[in-house]
Amino acid sequence: MQKTYKELAEIFDKYDIKGTTDQMIDDLEQDYRAMPPEVELNKAATLLIVLGQGEYDYENMTWTPYANGVYTFDVEFFNVEKMYTDFLIGVSSLDEEELDFKNIQEDTRQVNWEEGTGKRTVSFEWKHRQFTLEAEVYDDWFDVNVANELNKIIKGYGNEKQLFFTSDGYQEGIVFYRDKEWAEGFQLETGLELVEFN
Repeated sequence: MQKTYKELAEIFDKYDIKGTTDQMIDDLEQDYRAMPPEVELNKAATLLIVLGQGEYDYENMTWTPYANGVYTFDVEFFNVEKMYTDFLIGVSSLDEEELDFKNIQEDTRQVNWEEGTGKRTVSFEWKHRQFTLEAEVYDDWFDVNVANELNKIIKGYGNEKQLFFTSDGYQEGIVFYRDKEWAEGFQLETGLELVEFN
């Protein structure tokens, strides 16, 4: 039996994930009741997606993350040309002081847009160092290796915190920046399995 959205919101609050409103909870419960029984929806993941998806400005093609303690993204990106830039901005929103990635540059010169193949890189400055992450191109799909490599860089910094990932079971990636103790408690109370991607 799944918890109600209200119960989940209370658990999230305890784990410092903010942003839920009564209206949001009512709307999600209503949507859930209207779902056909064969659709398997994980309520905890669904609420996290709403809290972590940020705001898209379609006119200017810009995306602004929320700062609720979770970042979520569709692994089939809408803004393909800036997918890894947006990913880094999203991760940075999890702790703007500690994850203050600067001067993010995405290089798509080796992408064959017609065939949806090739390679691309995203570089950034962090902790007075320059880092470059390389991604394989799979049309508009996110290369999870980028998340893995970024996590290695963050873990190398050594303050006990790292990225943890989960999913809604479909195509939403859900990201946290916490320590292992937090992750263990959160998994226990929400039933969501958190992974490190390696």
